[in-house]
Amino acid sequence: MPYEKLEISTPKPVLSWANHALGPKETNMAKNVASLPFVFKHVALMPDVHLGKGALVGSVIATKEAIIPAAVGVDIGCFTDDTQIPLVDGKSYAIGELARSKKEFSIYSCTETGRIVAAKATAQLTRNNAELVKVVLDNGEEIKCTPDHQFMLRNGEYREAQDLTTGTSLMPFYSKIDKDGYTLVQQNYSGRWQKAHWIIARSGLLGDIPSETCGEQIKTPIGLHNHRKNQHGYNHKVVDVIPLVEKQDVYCLTVPEYGNFALTAGVFVHNCGMAALKMPFKAHKLEGKIKQIRLDIEAAIPVGFAENKEVERTVSNWQEWREFKELHQGVQHQESKALKQMGSLGGGNHFIEVCVDTEDFVWLMLHSGSRGIGNLLAQHHIDTAKNLAKLAEISLPDQDLAYFVTGTAEFAAYWHDLQWAQNYARFNRDVMMNRFKHIVEKHVAGGKPTKPLLKVNCHHNYAEKEVHFGEDVYVTRKGAVRANVQDYGIIPGSMGAKSFIVKGKGNAESYCSCSHGAGRLMSRTQAKNVFTLDDFVRQTEGVECRKDDQFLDEIPGAYKPIEEVMNQQSDLVEVVATLKQVVCVKG
Repeated sequence: MPYEKLEISTPKPVLSWANHALGPKETNMAKNVASLPFVFKHVALMPDVHLGKGALVGSVIATKEAIIPAAVGVDIGCFTDDTQIPLVDGKSYAIGELARSKKEFSIYSCTETGRIVAAKATAQLTRNNAELVKVVLDNGEEIKCTPDHQFMLRNGEYREAQDLTTGTSLMPFYSKIDKDGYTLVQQNYSGRWQKAHWIIARSGLLGDIPSETCGEQIKTPIGLHNHRKNQHGYNHKVVDVIPLVEKQDVYCLTVPEYGNFALTAGVFVHNCGMAALKMPFKAHKLEGKIKQIRLDIEAAIPVGFAENKEVERTVSNWQEWREFKELHQGVQHQESKALKQMGSLGGGNHFIEVCVDTEDFVWLMLHSGSRGIGNLLAQHHIDTAKNLAKLAEISLPDQDLAYFVTGTAEFAAYWHDLQWAQNYARFNRDVMMNRFKHIVEKHVAGGKPTKPLLKVNCHHNYAEKEVHFGEDVYVTRKGAVRANVQDYGIIPGSMGAKSFIVKGKGNAESYCSCSHGAGRLMSRTQAKNVFTLDDFVRQTEGVECRKDDQFLDEIPGAYKPIEEVMNQQSDLVEVVATLKQVVCVKG
């Protein structure tokens, strides 16, 4: 469904993908944002748009030289044009060349356990004229990237390039060519050399191998970088991280399934939320186990204001805790609470769901964020922005649109804390999904670990620096999801409706975005006044969930019909899978 240009008088136009006229309050909120002097080109409204705080939920706002601290976000780390990426065809290509091709390709990725697999990826330009550092490895390789790009450590965790220190062990990518010219890759979890052909085949990507090599191992006429264990040792070590004066355009890959990719230099790095896993078993495996699965989830994952009674080792070992003392002074007393809340769901519209798709495959899906610590950080910075606006006597149509200007200490402090909070949110989801997956595997696979057929992880309510219409801008997606070409996303309906796994189409006018859900029809207070518990029970029929009036504000009738929302964004995304939940745990 094409967008509609709203007939309102503002310095920058407002484009809407909604299938309805905005109400007076919504129109005024759109006007307020589109009137800000630093807004770039236009404001985009997604199909699920509705009233929010300061800006409409479901709005995408691109800005120049300023940002509104109303959303939680993270920057994207990236690499220079000439950075070499090994593909499964046995050759290495410059990341800039891959981006300009605008095609999907297959790369090497690494699981949390150190198993090297093949996966689909796309490349894109992410920033112009970016600041750089040079990471020097003990194999003599030099990697030029932005200071914030995350490198995979030998233990499976991630650390930004600027925080790497001499001797840091990185997850290695060892490859070599045998005497017959075929590519071998060393598996990090076992140390054994494996033929690339079998890695690709076992990842389900055998069809991507050029026809002349099908049925045999990948033969490499050019060859991957030849790393030898006896020469460099088992771990690649960091020798130095050097800030550079030069600036360059930079690029990154999107790897939806695993979230990382190998460099020809010999290490793995992270790519740039809701999370979902497509499991390798069908719905009949759930028969007779639905209620117990829900009870086990509620016992293992705290919801609402609750927190973990014990802190697991994975949480306490998270590398980002060492950055806590650099966060805003107003949260320093919250470190213990943040530690205990890691791996908890929260409240509101946050959820954990077991779903079944139209092909009867089971999916695990959850929605959560940065918990209390993220909210507290945001409030402190919003207060700072409001105070600065007052001191500078800046006239704002809404005080919640107070902003920070690039180049100021306040902007730098806010951006730093944004990144930390977004990393906290992502790792929080990882901890919960790991527990969630173990629970389901206990009931349907006898506790045996299974490999998901697809992994999807996407952010919403966040900001990041991107290139649109040839310019660097800060894009704030307030209740929206990035939908660049080949980006996988999650668009959940209400707890009694369908949900959708989608792939982005890269619509430029939407700033490559789509909706993050159905969007509310009425406020939480209205929903509690309009609906009864009987209504809730009827509208959630067939869903194993707690049936009490505590969740009346989340009743499906309080949300827009998800089918209508999806119809309005057919030019933004294509549907990959349609899901229906059978278990729902709410915060």
